[in-house]
Formats: sequence, C-alpha cells, structure tokens
Amino acid sequence: MSKKLMKSELKILLDALCDGFRQEVRQRKLTNLVTDKDFSILNEREQGVASVMAFYLRLLGFTVQVEAYFEGDPQRRPDFGIWLPASEKHIYIELKQIAWGDEGKQYYFAQAVEEVEKLNCETDPQNQLNGLIALGFSKSSESLGGLLWSRLNDLSQTITETYPYEQIGLRQVDLEGMDKQTSYLVIGLWFRK
Repeated sequence: MSKKLMKSELKILLDALCDGFRQEVRQRKLTNLVTDKDFSILNEREQGVASVMAFYLRLLGFTVQVEAYFEGDPQRRPDFGIWLPASEKHIYIELKQIAWGDEGKQYYFAQAVEEVEKLNCETDPQNQLNGLIALGFSKSSESLGGLLWSRLNDLSQTITETYPYEQIGLRQVDLEGMDKQTSYLVIGLWFRK
C-alpha cells in the first residue's frame, strides 16, 4: 500500500465532507423556506452530524459504516469504518464536535485529544489505520479566519506534536449566509502516520 495514495484518498474524503456540508446547509435552507421552521445544522447532535457525513461520503462512492467495530474488539466502536477503494484498505475514524456556534468561547478540545489518545493505544495493525475528524461551527457573527479557526489550528498543533498523527487537512467552510445560526464551520482530519 502506498502512503501517498492513501493520503490522496484521505484528502478527497475531507474535500467531500466540506462539499457535503455546503450541500446539506443548502438543503436545510430550502426546507426552512418551505416550512418556516429552523432546521439549522447547528441544532444537530454529533450522531446527526455523523449521519450527514456518512451520506455525502456514500454519494461520492466511499463505503461507510457508522459505528463500525474494530477488528477483534467488539467493545470499541469508532464512529466510522470507511473503505478506501484505491488503497484497498479499511480505515477507522472518530468524530468529535469541538464547538457549537452560539456556545461562545467554549471549546471541547479535551474530548478530541482523548479520542486521539484512545486511537493511539490500538495495537492491532488493522486497527492502527485510524484517525480523527474534528469540527466546529462558528457563531453567526464570527467571520472566516476568526477564533474558531485559531482554536482548531491550536488543536492540530497539539495532536501532531504529541501523537504520531499527521494533519491531512484543515478547512474552513463558508456557509455563505445560508444558515442563520452559523456563518461557517472548520473541519480537520488527522490520520496515524
């Protein structure tokens, strides 16, 4: 297996998630117009966000299991088991939301770091093909490149300097005013070296 090939697939996966969130917010805006209710992505819990992500990855052609099991360990269930078709490898990804729009300056980095620590403890070589997706939703008044972006960069530095994980990408997704509760999201993907 080529690490370069897998890294290319992981970047495609991350880009697909960014595109998927834009499309999801567009669809919710249309639903808001039709129903005059608020279906903001910000109102979703982590499992709802995971479902959205799995849907858009499947549309692109990835095979995705939500709450997959690690090989040989029925007790540990990472949020995603994803088949990378070009690398012909099954990978495991944990998801952590670290910020929710109007929560203000409260960020949940410790939970993301705990997930990386757990992933780092996997000893089975099949289970070591693992990583973390962390995302946060901005406050509706915050502009691109604001506090959320800065905090995710801090998280990335902690992960890459402390654990054997590399940053595959860190992206800001401008929601272009489509969601009245949040202006953008930041999503990052880290994968074991």
